[in-house]
Amino acid sequence: MATEADSESYLELFDVAKKARVAKIPLAEIRFIPRTGERIFFPASGPEKWTAYTVVAVEYFIGYDLTTGQPALPAEGGTGRVTLYVEKAK
Repeated sequence: MATEADSESYLELFDVAKKARVAKIPLAEIRFIPRTGERIFFPASGPEKWTAYTVVAVEYFIGYDLTTGQPALPAEGGTGRVTLYVEKAK
């Protein structure tokens, strides 16, 4: 059974070099989604140390209704996901 946190739409950062997710943030907390080629910063180890990543690709997953397993928009009760594929900025 899905919990409330599982049913929330989210944005994730996926490091292409590590082949691993480095961050997961509720989509409701995001005001701006960077485009390919732009940089994004997030506090990897606390508020004083920020890590910079360059976005190499963006994928939008519309989502599905957890109760029916059918496609659904977030406004209809479905969950969604935005994945930013990133690499460490140089």
